[in-house]
Amino acid sequence: MARHLKSIVAAENIHLTVANAENSAGGFGITPALADELFGYGLDVLTSGNHIWDKREIYDYFARQPRLLRPANYVEDLPGRGVVVVAARNGVDCAILNLQGRTYMPQTDCPFRKADRLLAELPETVRVRFLDFHAELTSEKMALGWYLDGRVSAVIGTHTHIPTADTRILPNGTAYQTDVGMTGPYHSVIGVEKSIALQKFLTQMPVRMEAAKHGAELHAVIVEIDEQTGRAAAIRRYTVHD
Repeated sequence: MARHLKSIVAAENIHLTVANAENSAGGFGITPALADELFGYGLDVLTSGNHIWDKREIYDYFARQPRLLRPANYVEDLPGRGVVVVAARNGVDCAILNLQGRTYMPQTDCPFRKADRLLAELPETVRVRFLDFHAELTSEKMALGWYLDGRVSAVIGTHTHIPTADTRILPNGTAYQTDVGMTGPYHSVIGVEKSIALQKFLTQMPVRMEAAKHGAELHAVIVEIDEQTGRAAAIRRYTVHD
């Protein structure tokens, strides 16, 4: 990210950058220093997921930095928020939403009904609406994509670390991809050192997960959105190999 983000933004004329940062701290959570570093690279909004609570020092940071999101369907009295409205570089107000799935994940409120409430609370003038849906099941991600088709500009899935090949625009104008993949070491098992992951599968014994260090790749999608209607005009996968 440090080496490539600014050149990507310039070359592709990007107006707003969003990244899921929940695994930034060696694969487990994010710290205030890392969040500041990522914002310093030029990222505009950081989303997250179930690992957002791994580092306790991040809890107080939410009050200072509203552009770091946690999934909105955790209980209300936890630190942080799951939606933020920011101005893009071209001056257009954009809503970024963060929700988490419920299957094989920590207990949360229904993401479908929570999405309804979040969208109802947004000003109608904010037409560009981008959702990071952090979920395990492809079916749950696809179901939310169809549920919100025409009501948000994009539903982009995160969590499984493997980019999917179903990049498309749904019939009512919502850009969709089941999983955007990860930015990190692809000489790994979803970011974990290969030997450690293999040990776990071969022995079924507990192991201490460690992030791998080789095969760095940056995976993303670029979405073009009509600022007047909020409908997606185009979406494509974008990959950088170091």
